[in-house]
Amino acid sequence: MAGLMWGVGTADVFVDASTVDIVGESLVAEFEPEFADTGLVEADPAGEGLRILCGQEIGTVGVGAELWDGAPPLETAGWQDVAEVSVTWESAFMDYATNWQESDDEACRLPLGAEGAGTYRVRVHGRHRDGDDPRADGDPREEYLVQVWRAAPGGPALLKATSATGAYWRRGG
Repeated sequence: MAGLMWGVGTADVFVDASTVDIVGESLVAEFEPEFADTGLVEADPAGEGLRILCGQEIGTVGVGAELWDGAPPLETAGWQDVAEVSVTWESAFMDYATNWQESDDEACRLPLGAEGAGTYRVRVHGRHRDGDDPRADGDPREEYLVQVWRAAPGGPALLKATSATGAYWRRGG
């Protein structure tokens, strides 16, 4: 059974242009995702980068991250959408390319540590993706959980799909 190696609590991450970008040391994710496969996450085919599609165009969402030593147990309860993609990583950490609202920026990094460069599977969970934009006071907070583990490459996988936001993007946006 897989074990959790490292995890970061939920950070307040600023969303711009409806995405949260996760990048390596290059701090760049320069690709135009279509989100047609999952409506939630897409990996940069030419480099180390991921984009998570949010329901809000501009705002703050909660993002937690975990590094596992193998595929974590699949838990879909409480999440609207869950999807996986593979990504090839060249550096020793993953970081949010957007602005986060933490006093300690190291707290938001997901270090790959001894695992280092290689191919990883990334599972993204999302909830509260549907709603007004901007969100009204009292609306549920949009949240994401990113789980990462070393794995052989594989195609995108949609594991749960219940949000209107995800359905819209899977139809071509």
